[in-house]
Amino acid sequence: MKNTLLYSVVYGQNIVTEKFAQLKEKLCKEDGVTAIEYAVIAVAISAMLLAVFGSGESSFISVITKKFEVLSNNIRGTVN
Repeated sequence: MKNTLLYSVVYGQNIVTEKFAQLKEKLCKEDGVTAIEYAVIAVAISAMLLAVFGSGESSFISVITKKFEVLSNNIRGTVN
């Protein structure tokens, strides 16, 4: 009886130790963190591209194009 009780305690302790090791391994994995970082980078790049190549009069490309048109018209006016 004593051996059976001792075996049960050791067996239970091994199970608990194994489960804690599995939990620790899952908590130490950083795969999910890397995926979240890539998602944040993708959102930042998308927002930047939308700001640069967006549509409408207030987009960066439209404003720069208008400024260069004004500059080229001023240069043409001084040359003629």
